[in-house]
Amino acid sequence: MASRGWTRRGALAALTAGVAAACGRRPEAPRYMGVLSFRHGVASGDPQSDRVVIWTRVTPEREGTVPVRWIVARNRHLTNVVQTGVFETDARRDYTVKVDVAGLRPGAAYFYGFSAGDQESPTGQTKALPTGRLEKLSVAVASCASFSHGFFNAYEAIAREKDLDLVIHLGDYIYEYGLEGFGGDRAVALGRLPQPEVECLSLNDYRQRHAQYKAEPELQAAHARCPWICAWDDHEIANNDWSGGAQNHNQGEGDWTARKRAALQAYFEWMPIRDPAQGGAWESLRRSFQFGDLATLLMLETRLSARSRPLDYATDLQPYSTPWDFTNPEAPRAISPAASYPPNVRILPVPYEEVNGQLQPVFDWPRVKAAIESPSNPPGGLKWAPDRRRLDAARNALDRRMIGTEQEQWLARELAGSVERDRVWQLVGNQVLMAPLWAPDLHNAPQAAVQAAEAAQPGARQLMQFTRWPLPFDLDSWDGYPKDRARVLDVFKRANGNVIVLTGDSHAAWANELNADNMRVAVELGATSITSPGIGDVLQAGGVNVGELIKARNSNVKWTDQLHRGYLKLTLDRRRALAEFMTVSTIASKDYTVARAVGYQVQPAPTSALGPLTPAIEKQKS
Repeated sequence: MASRGWTRRGALAALTAGVAAACGRRPEAPRYMGVLSFRHGVASGDPQSDRVVIWTRVTPEREGTVPVRWIVARNRHLTNVVQTGVFETDARRDYTVKVDVAGLRPGAAYFYGFSAGDQESPTGQTKALPTGRLEKLSVAVASCASFSHGFFNAYEAIAREKDLDLVIHLGDYIYEYGLEGFGGDRAVALGRLPQPEVECLSLNDYRQRHAQYKAEPELQAAHARCPWICAWDDHEIANNDWSGGAQNHNQGEGDWTARKRAALQAYFEWMPIRDPAQGGAWESLRRSFQFGDLATLLMLETRLSARSRPLDYATDLQPYSTPWDFTNPEAPRAISPAASYPPNVRILPVPYEEVNGQLQPVFDWPRVKAAIESPSNPPGGLKWAPDRRRLDAARNALDRRMIGTEQEQWLARELAGSVERDRVWQLVGNQVLMAPLWAPDLHNAPQAAVQAAEAAQPGARQLMQFTRWPLPFDLDSWDGYPKDRARVLDVFKRANGNVIVLTGDSHAAWANELNADNMRVAVELGATSITSPGIGDVLQAGGVNVGELIKARNSNVKWTDQLHRGYLKLTLDRRRALAEFMTVSTIASKDYTVARAVGYQVQPAPTSALGPLTPAIEKQKS
């Protein structure tokens, strides 16, 4: 990897002197009789050509209403004022301040800040979206920041990017787990205990967790650098959530609707995102952004508005089974499947064995019985095979939805409109992997890797054996909703544009091609996590290169990195889209370096399919 050429040493000092510099003279702050502070930085987001949302939070010493002056100006000292006003906040909105500032000039850069009593916030930098001709757009794409797993070095690296117009955050901005959950042991080792230490369930819990994240100077610096466009994934509420619940919402944790409402209220309070229209559903997060004549960004909502319950390998993938006739209990025999059976028939799994290099089912009852009695470790070299037909039937059920009809129609209209207006690129912000992927073949993985996987996720040993057969990579992703995915890929095909899907969630980096009817209709660029570990981290200790195994089974994966933390930098112009996958050397320490792992590029095609993903060689400095 080529080093970026800087370390963390002195970085925060430089940021303080630059983007987050202390404010100079500005309009007078409202009178406030009390002690308060600005502990959580400033942020801006959801820019349009004439407006942008600005955000901060005050921390008062005593409860009550706090009047806060907001200022948008043309200079960093906030003396060349464009707009200003006073926003009153109190405990009902957790003392957050959010203003949708309208009347801005398209494409213009602005500075903003806040003051209350005798205190002033840091200064942030933002920009309204351009109209007309635009030559270049540079964005950073981020996702998955588990506070407990490490330091937010990648956020600081984003803040240090010299040429950056926007940050797109694709979800898992916070994690809901308590100290006993995901990352708890790492939290203790690094001294990064979640606040509160219990799993987030109530409005106060989610508010505390957002406050803990926003107190991190690296995240504050990234927010102050430029506007953000954000979408939630699952951990802003609960793991693997869907329209009617979540994997991590369990018995005894109260009403799901109340928990979801509390989490979304905290999200809208603490994030620089435009609030829903009066009477609008909080779950409907989809929205569009236009970057002159160069690009359209469409942000999808893939969790709460329409998603069916995700399938789960632990419960939805069973060993291959067949009917057994127990008319003679001492010598049951396997029979052919039928629509119905008499009472003496039972459905039981069938083990397999390898004979002369070939897998063969075993129907010898004493051996089958021995395997059933020891399912996790069948004797005599027997193995279980997955019931892929039943899983595929569940995945392909007609009522399984990811985004639903309304959002699908909105996506089709917006894409068609972008192409009709001759915008070069169509970006789709999407939370979970869209590319069809087969899981890597791990059935011969070293014992050390198997033990590590089983320790991380009980039941992994059996699933790794099942991967001898092609299985979907992740049932919580679009792989679990193939009918909906096929419709979306058809939307891409009919739009006939230059679609780039931006994806988070997987804790890995990806450069994938998306095909429909043997035709490339889009590319998918997956951003790795800020801190959250993935499958590559678990299996690396056992000598397994998961990335290479994934590529061996998936020709549409042009490149993947399953090990490193960081972010994606995407630069668009009229000739190409350049994706640079940036990594940080460590998240276990605040001393780190930044590197460009690899670059991939794609060229727009004016009349036919989008160009292929090809490596982009970094220019060497002379």
